Amino acid sequence: MKVICGKEELMRGIQTVSPVASSKSTLPVLSNFLFETEKNIIKLSSTDLEIAVKCQIKGEIIEEGGITIPAKRFADIIKELSNDAEIEIRADETNQINIKSGKSKFTLMGISKTEYPVIPEFPKENNFTIKSDVFSSMLKKTVFAVSKDTQRYVLNGVYFIAEEGILRMVATDGRRLAYVTSESLDKKIKGKAIVPTKAIADMLRLISAADTAEDIKVGIADNQCAIEFKDITFLSTLIEGVFPNYEQVIPKKTESQVKLSVKDTLTAVKQMALLTGDKLSSDRSSAVKFYFSANVLRISASTAGLGSGEVEVEVDYKGEPTEINFNPNFIKEVLQNVDEESAVFAFTNALNPATLSPEKDKNYLCVVMPMRV
Repeated sequence: MKVICGKEELMRGIQTVSPVASSKSTLPVLSNFLFETEKNIIKLSSTDLEIAVKCQIKGEIIEEGGITIPAKRFADIIKELSNDAEIEIRADETNQINIKSGKSKFTLMGISKTEYPVIPEFPKENNFTIKSDVFSSMLKKTVFAVSKDTQRYVLNGVYFIAEEGILRMVATDGRRLAYVTSESLDKKIKGKAIVPTKAIADMLRLISAADTAEDIKVGIADNQCAIEFKDITFLSTLIEGVFPNYEQVIPKKTESQVKLSVKDTLTAVKQMALLTGDKLSSDRSSAVKFYFSANVLRISASTAGLGSGEVEVEVDYKGEPTEINFNPNFIKEVLQNVDEESAVFAFTNALNPATLSPEKDKNYLCVVMPMRV
C-alpha cells in the first residue's frame, strides 16, 4: 500500500477514529486503527468491540492495500510534521509502515489488517433521518441523567424509542429523569434501544467536530444503534435488558406551579451548591432548601463544619408557602439544558416528584425527586 495525503485531511481522519482505539485492551490490534484503500477511497476505521467509527479522507492512492497502525504513536508523529509538505504512507508485506514528509522519515510496525475485527455495516433497514442540531440537542438534554451505578446496567444509557413518527429519548438514575421528544420521523419506523453513555459521548464528539448542519441518518437494529453523516459512520452495541416504565414516574398532575428565570435560578443554585457535600450524595449534606412563597423563591444551604448561605430569586408564584429539599446539582443540570429564558417548576408537596421544564417547549421535561432531610 502507498498513499499520499495532506496533513490537515489526515489529522481530521485520525482525530475521528483514534479516540475509539483502546490502549488497555488485551488484544494488541485494538490499540491500532485500520487504514485501507477501497475503490479510490482512503478509509480509516477503529473499534473497541463495543463501539466503532469509520470515516473517509481525501488523498492520492499510488498502490492499494491496507494495514492497522498504532493509533497514539501515529497521531503523535503526524501532529509534529510540517503543515506544508504532503505525507507519504507506505506499508509492505512485513507490516512495516514508512512515513515520509519533507525531510522527516519514520518507521512503525503495524499489524496485518486480516487480524482486525470486522466492523458491521450501517443498518439498511429501519433507519431514519433527523436534523443534526435536533439530534445532538436531544442527547445533551438526557445524557446527564444516566445512572453511573454499574449494578443497574439498564440505566447506564439513554433509551431511544422510535414509533408513530416520534423519536423519544429517556434517561434516569432513579432520582431524576430526563425526557425529550421530536416529531420528525417516518411513521413506519419502529425501534427501541438503550444506547450506552460512552456511545452517546462519542456521538456528541463526532457531531461537534464535524460542525455540520447536515441531516443525520440514525439506524436501530436488533443489537446495535448507528449514526451516519457526511463521510462518518458510528456504530454501538446496545445495553441488553428492559428499561423501566418511565411513564409511571412522570407526575400526571401537580398542585402548584412556579414560573422562574432560568438564568437567575441557575446562578442561585450554583452559589448554594458551593456549601453542600458530595454532588451525587443522597444524604442531607448535599441538600439545598427551596422555600417558595409569594413571588419569591428563597434558596439556602447549611452544612455543619462548612458554612451556610441564602439567596432570593423573584418568581411568579401565588400558592401556599412550601419548602422542598433538592440535590442542587440535579436542578442545575436541568436548567443548563433549558434553551429558554423562563422555566416552569411544578410540584405537589415536599415528598412527591417535582417537574422542571421550559415554559414554551412542551417536548422537554425533567422529573426530580425531593430529598428527605
